[in-house]
Amino acid sequence: MKTLKTIIPIGILLFTCLFAMGEKKQKSDTAGIAKIEQLMKSREFYIEVDQAFPTGNSSITIDSKYGQKRIGGEGYVSLATNEGQLFMLDTIATGRLPFFGRAYSTEYGQGGGIEFEKAKIENESFKVINKRKKHYIEYKFNVRNRNDVFNFYVEVYGNGKCSVNVTSNNRASISYSGDLTPIPDDKRKALGI
Repeated sequence: MKTLKTIIPIGILLFTCLFAMGEKKQKSDTAGIAKIEQLMKSREFYIEVDQAFPTGNSSITIDSKYGQKRIGGEGYVSLATNEGQLFMLDTIATGRLPFFGRAYSTEYGQGGGIEFEKAKIENESFKVINKRKKHYIEYKFNVRNRNDVFNFYVEVYGNGKCSVNVTSNNRASISYSGDLTPIPDDKRKALGI
């Protein structure tokens, strides 16, 4: 009986603490989403990607007299030395994203990355998603360059982290992860704004 009297108050205290922490996290997520939503509605923001996740990056197992060795298939490419950038200015987008994967049809001698300069944003949609445990902003748009159409699906979370999925007519799909921020001053000068 004595142990029951000590266990019940400890259980109630633990439950109260966990409930308060969950409520605090939800409030911070909501505040972060509101701040990011305001930045995105200003239509001047910058996404810098630092990891790429190409599709079809499976591993291969090689048998040898020394045993089996698995190569490839890590699933992601670090872009620490080759960061991708995506600038959104009103109805215009400029992007330079490295591409790793299969290209079905590209011009000979072209860089191979996903690149477009001052392209008009088409089929744009913006939606705030409030699920039970997930709060994020869903942003979809299309842009064209000389010989391809790129479909972007971006999920942005309250802390500014985002995932960018890109599909196109002439390449395999690829995903990136990075951060959404206001356009830095040095980048503004480089863009001429």
